[in-house]
Amino acid sequence: MESKVKKQIEEMYGKFVGLPNLKPIVRNGIKGDAFTLAILDIVYSKLLNFVVEPNNIDKISKIIVAPPDSGIDLFVEIDDGDEYFYDIIQAKYSQLTENEISKCFAEMGRTIKKFLKDPNLVQPNLKEIISETNFSESYRKNCTYYVFHAGELNYGKGFSKNEKVVTIHEMETLCQSTECIESINDAKVPYDEFKSDAFSNYILYDRDAEGEQALLCNLRGYDLAKLCNKYISTSLGRNILFGQNLRDSLNAKSKTYDDMKNTIDKEPTRFWHYNNGITIIAEELDAQKDDDENVDLIKLKNFSIINGAQTTSALGLYLKNANMYNNDDAVEKLKNVYVLARIMEVTNPNLRDNISIYNNSQNPITSRDMVSNRIEQRKLKENYAQGEKPNIYVEIKRGSKIPPYPKFEKHQRTTNEELAQLAFAAFMSKPFYAKDKKSSLFNRDYSNDDVIINEYYHQIFFYPENSGETPGILFSKSREDIDEALFIKYLYKQAKLKMKKTYETRIERTSEKLRELSERETDATLENRMKMSLRNKEINNTCMFYCITLYYEIKKEFCRSEEKRYFDYEQFYRGEQDCEYKKKIIDYFADNFLSQTISIISELLDGAGNVANWIRRANSQEAFLEKLNNQIALDNKLERMYCDFVEQFKH
Repeated sequence: MESKVKKQIEEMYGKFVGLPNLKPIVRNGIKGDAFTLAILDIVYSKLLNFVVEPNNIDKISKIIVAPPDSGIDLFVEIDDGDEYFYDIIQAKYSQLTENEISKCFAEMGRTIKKFLKDPNLVQPNLKEIISETNFSESYRKNCTYYVFHAGELNYGKGFSKNEKVVTIHEMETLCQSTECIESINDAKVPYDEFKSDAFSNYILYDRDAEGEQALLCNLRGYDLAKLCNKYISTSLGRNILFGQNLRDSLNAKSKTYDDMKNTIDKEPTRFWHYNNGITIIAEELDAQKDDDENVDLIKLKNFSIINGAQTTSALGLYLKNANMYNNDDAVEKLKNVYVLARIMEVTNPNLRDNISIYNNSQNPITSRDMVSNRIEQRKLKENYAQGEKPNIYVEIKRGSKIPPYPKFEKHQRTTNEELAQLAFAAFMSKPFYAKDKKSSLFNRDYSNDDVIINEYYHQIFFYPENSGETPGILFSKSREDIDEALFIKYLYKQAKLKMKKTYETRIERTSEKLRELSERETDATLENRMKMSLRNKEINNTCMFYCITLYYEIKKEFCRSEEKRYFDYEQFYRGEQDCEYKKKIIDYFADNFLSQTISIISELLDGAGNVANWIRRANSQEAFLEKLNNQIALDNKLERMYCDFVEQFKH
């Protein structure tokens, strides 16, 4: 079968050669340059929500670095509220050795270190792209480094957990897997085969229902390990073999991995007795006798391990280490490991989802998917998507497709997780909780019978079926309340971009003045100005929930309850690109609400301390609210600021 990736590289070369003008991503006669475009299209286009076509060259050239590039070919920023994550990629359209891959990782690491020290130390093309993002020292820990290459090697000795290798084979699998799905979170392995154990035993469970046959069998641990490692880096670092699993795979520092490794080392034949086994869901299942080896051959199409990612990843990690250190004895031990497997042919998507959830419900897991079928989540989605405007689309399960009708504006497309964060920041004046509770919001607390799921979930999502019960905050607010909170968040993001450019201009201007000084000269005023501008730029990037809280604290004090005013979305979204209303409201929000937030946090930091660490401290919330409320009580300009905002922009 013709390679889809190689075919795509050929097509991309034809479309993009010489683009953009003056700084071509794909140089004339160098087809390998188009490898970066194939990576962007196959791995990132769904995530970033744009099509890799020449008419989007402006967006593409802000991600792919045109040569010369200082060893970084793609710099991808992933926005997650007030947090940013970065995929830093070197693409080599050739087969690399382990040593060559290590050098690629080292080169990218050095380049990022240089940029953070002085952006002028890296190639101008790369400097321009990184400078357009929110990247700073605070987000260095959020970087994942990737090497994409045309060879087969996808792991090596000494690679850090944030260093990942992706091969063309894995891109090929991802390309095939995502052709028929809407979301990367629904990824499946297109086709593969298993052999059951040498005892030729399996139990067939066939209800004579179309698309619902199943079997129970034993699979060799060595075969599962090979399968795991075959797909280890696909889907942006998440193993595509676990594409529909609610849990992620294990890492080498996990106690569970240590226990499994110890069993394989000392009692490989007992692994079957100590392990609960795995569950696989496939769209097509075919089991038949392989007469050549006298074993049962199991063929699967479009399948995923939906329970057992930890077991399978532990086996894969064990085999990786054995191969890296040429430990033949460990490989032989793994060949004596067997795992109990349930394999089901399921074509009904609702049945598939239920199997995934029920197979992972023995222990609480941090996943929104586990609550997506609960009544409060269904009501939340129904309440805001139907009836009178404003309509708000609430995604309660990852990967859901937004319906074509009714029309939702950009800010009106949200998730239950995002709404919970907004509720904390806007309606409960808890900006720290908005960030801190995100990771545990959907975890069940079995110690408290008075709440659903947990205390914080209850405060946000409780839907009373009986009169007299107090609803959660999202069921006590009107559509207009929720709509405004979402729009204020959207305004912050637009205002943040404006302020970012303002600070970058100041930083560049101050930097030029400092460079003009001789080696022996110093200017404390300039150096302090540079330090403050860098810090304020960092605050600007990370203060979203504090800015939202500031707006609502001021609104709570000065809003006239009898007035019903709304933002003019018709002007904001459907006016000309330089729409006066849109520009004015963003400028006003940036110059007032956002600037005031930055000023307060900057004063609380008092010239010292790490911004990201300050944001993550619980007592920062109390200090911020105390200072803000003192200003509200003593400074009339905040009242004028809010009232002018309402008069100008709410009708």
